[in-house]
Amino acid sequence: MTAHRSPGAPYYYISHALTVPSDPWLRAFHTDLQSEIYRRLGPDPGYTGLLSQLHPGPWGADGWDCTPVMRCRTLLVLLTERYYREPRALGDLAVFRRRLLWEQHQTGERSTALVPVLWNTEGLPPRREPDTLNVPVGDYTAAGLSRLVGAPHARGGYLKVLRAVVERILTGARHSPPAMTPEDLYFTVSPGVSGMPRIPLTAGSFPDRQFAPVQVRLLPTHAAPPSHRAETRWAAAPRRSWFSTPGNHDRPILRGPHS
Repeated sequence: MTAHRSPGAPYYYISHALTVPSDPWLRAFHTDLQSEIYRRLGPDPGYTGLLSQLHPGPWGADGWDCTPVMRCRTLLVLLTERYYREPRALGDLAVFRRRLLWEQHQTGERSTALVPVLWNTEGLPPRREPDTLNVPVGDYTAAGLSRLVGAPHARGGYLKVLRAVVERILTGARHSPPAMTPEDLYFTVSPGVSGMPRIPLTAGSFPDRQFAPVQVRLLPTHAAPPSHRAETRWAAAPRRSWFSTPGNHDRPILRGPHS
């Protein structure tokens, strides 16, 4: 694991499974979120966030060992019914949860750097994420944040939810989990590790790594039959005790009391 702060790491990373990444409401929310963070912390590049871009293909097909979720300070999850069926979204969530476990193991405290937000409640499973943002705004909890973005009649409720999201991001960034390296991911991505994605460990999973063949000697699984060969001169030589005197042209042999 690396240090808590990684150079060039996004201050926050928005993970979603929306079918249209150029959704105007998603872009508007990201713009408002970034502007509010800049207003509170200043226009420093270190406080810049990142919006995930969906690509075709399975999770990890184009360099999953470089995903921003491995080094972002906080992870903002936009929950939808599709999110739980998108391998890339679930993969990012699993990796970030591994980082949270590392933080808890090191400090004994549970980090709040994971911020799930209800984006669209239609079709969501009954069980939601335990850290889902809970703001007493009727339209948000009933339909999701996407219905409030850009709605003139719900401007007050939208700002209330937006500021609550920013507050959670700021709090989580102060206690962000350790950043991951590709080497960390190689040792943790395993079907036998609970909560981690089941990624096939193919040759492409280990770039710039070559393994030489190793010759292994076959050992018997049962006791070998007794040998009838005559003992060698060394084995047939009389045993010397700890105090034995060496013979002619013999070097003294030091043996323990149980030899």
